[in-house]
Amino acid sequence: MTNAIRIIKQQHRAAASVLFAVRAISRKALHSGNPPDFRWLRTLLNYVDRFPERLHQPNEDAFLFRVLLRREPGMARVVARLRRDHAANTGYAIRLHEALADWERGNPNAGPHSVHVANDFARFVWRHGRFEQRELLPAAQAALSDAEWREVERAFTATGDPLAGSSSRQQCAAALKRFVQPYTA
Repeated sequence: MTNAIRIIKQQHRAAASVLFAVRAISRKALHSGNPPDFRWLRTLLNYVDRFPERLHQPNEDAFLFRVLLRREPGMARVVARLRRDHAANTGYAIRLHEALADWERGNPNAGPHSVHVANDFARFVWRHGRFEQRELLPAAQAALSDAEWREVERAFTATGDPLAGSSSRQQCAAALKRFVQPYTA
């Protein structure tokens, strides 16, 4: 059980860290007057699209939320909020992709807008993870059986999130480079 929770927390931290990096890169470029490395920003956003959006969130729904609701129906409001957050996450991702694409095309207003959207998205993901860790995981820890936790652990381990186990900037950079290699070859 604790390994599954550790993996979930690591994946939350990884997603938020990537978005904080997008924010920092965008802010630095805006303040310097030089364009950011848009290729690197796309790499970071591709990570967000692939892991949190397509793997982590569906696993939460299938292996954590569903089982918890069956055992603890009183958690329905918490799960409903987290599902709304997941839907909002998709909207933030679309807005950030569009803002950065406008900036890359030379729209003079897109830089400040990109920074604003990146900031909102990063803060949203951080708050979402904190809420889930504060409200949902303790209830799940108390309600799910050891067999259910093993299933949760298998599902979250299978995502192959390259950043979840990273503990330094160097490890994150190396993991992201490995992640991008199939897309740039």
